[in-house]
Amino acid sequence: MLSHVLILGGTGEARRLAAALAARPGIRVTTSLAGRVSRPGAL
Repeated sequence: MLSHVLILGGTGEARRLAAALAARPGIRVTTSLAGRVSRPGAL
């Protein structure tokens, strides 16, 4: 079964969490940025 996780991003911690979860089979990750980050890092 595919799980879908929404991460409210914008921090280094959220970016690391998204990367760790995306590496796991069966997990789909969506990261949402609030638009307050002028130059977001790669996800």
